[in-house]
Amino acid sequence: MAGGIAGAAYRRIYSGVNYRMRSFAGGALAGRCRPVAIMLLLTERCNARCVHCDIWKNKGKEDSPDTSEWKHLLDDLRKWLGPVDIVFTGGEALLKQNTTELARHAVSLGFALEVLTHGYWEDQSKIEKLAAAKPHRITISLDGIGETHSKVRGRDDFFEKTQRTIETLVRMREHDSLGYQIRLKTVIMEHNLGDLANVARFATRPGMEVFYQPIEQNYNTPEDPEWFRSSPNWPRDPSQAVRAVRELQQLHRDGLHIANSQQQLEVMVRYFEDPEGLRLTTQAHQAHERQHFCSSLGTLQIQSDGGVGFCARMPVVGNFRAMPIRQIWETRPRWWESGCCMSQPRQGVPEPLHQIATDGASHDSPGGNGCHAPVE
Repeated sequence: MAGGIAGAAYRRIYSGVNYRMRSFAGGALAGRCRPVAIMLLLTERCNARCVHCDIWKNKGKEDSPDTSEWKHLLDDLRKWLGPVDIVFTGGEALLKQNTTELARHAVSLGFALEVLTHGYWEDQSKIEKLAAAKPHRITISLDGIGETHSKVRGRDDFFEKTQRTIETLVRMREHDSLGYQIRLKTVIMEHNLGDLANVARFATRPGMEVFYQPIEQNYNTPEDPEWFRSSPNWPRDPSQAVRAVRELQQLHRDGLHIANSQQQLEVMVRYFEDPEGLRLTTQAHQAHERQHFCSSLGTLQIQSDGGVGFCARMPVVGNFRAMPIRQIWETRPRWWESGCCMSQPRQGVPEPLHQIATDGASHDSPGGNGCHAPVE
C-alpha cells in the first residue's frame, strides 16, 4: 500500500476523511482528526539572504535531534498514520548533512516525501544524492529569471546556481528514470511583478510546474497586523500585482504548468486588494476555502529542536524527544473549541473548486513566503 497507485489512493482517502471530520456533525468528530499537513523543519538556519525572510539571521549551533532520533520519529509517524504526505523543510534543509539519509529512510517507509530547497549549491553532489533518494517531489524556490531572483535571494550568483540545480534534477530524472516531480515556488512581491509570467514559461516542460504564493510578513519577525504598510516587499501599486495575477490566470487557462487552481489565484487578487482582511487566512493557507478551521486540527510541525507546533499563534506543545508524537497530538490543547480565529465562515467568497483537498497538504495552498512551510 505504501507506493504506487495504492499509496496515492490511501493518501487521497486519508486527507479527504480527515478534512471532512473537521465539520461533520457540527464538528463533533473534530477531535479525532489526524494531521494532514506534516512538516519537519530539519534546521532553522539558512545560507541565503532573502529580502522576504529573516530566518537567515538565526545564528549559533542548534540543539537538533540526531539522525537516529529523526528516524525514530519517522518510524512512529508511519506506524501511526500510514504512508502519508510529509515535507522536509527549514531554513535550508540541505544544510544538514543527514538530510539525504533521512530522505532515503522516509521514502523506504512509503511516505510521499517533498523536500524544499533554495537550490543555491556549488556542490551538485548534494542535489544528486537528494535525487537518488527518490522523493515524491523536490521543490525549489525561484522568484524570477536571472537578476530578479538573485536580487530577491540576496546573492549575486543565486539564479545561476539555482538554475544549475534545476538542470541537475532534470538530467538525473531522465538519465536514471526517476519519478520525482520538480516544483518551482515563486513568491509574488514588489520586486518580481514583471517576471512572474517568465517563471511560468520556464517551468512549462515535462515533469515540472510552478506554484505561486503571495508575499506575507517576513518570517522570523514579530507579528505585525499592518506589516504591509511599511514593507518594501509589498507592491507599491497593488493594482500591478492584480494585473500580474490576472495574467497568470490566463496562462493557466492556456495550459502552462501552473500548479495553483484558478480559485487560489483568484483569492490572491482579493488579498492584494484587501491585505488586512485576508491576512490571517492567507497566513493559515486557508484563504481559498469557504470555511476556515483551526490549524491545530490538521497541522503538525516539528521544529528543528524537536518541539511540536500546531498553530503559529500558539506555543509549541511538547517535544518528540521526550514524548511519543502520537501522544503529543492526542493530548494537545483543544483550541478549536475555544474561539480559534480560523473557525468563522467567510462571507462573499466563491465556492471552492473542490470541497476536499486532493493534494492533502496545506503547503499547496496560496500562502507562505516560499522558504519553508510555516505552522498554520
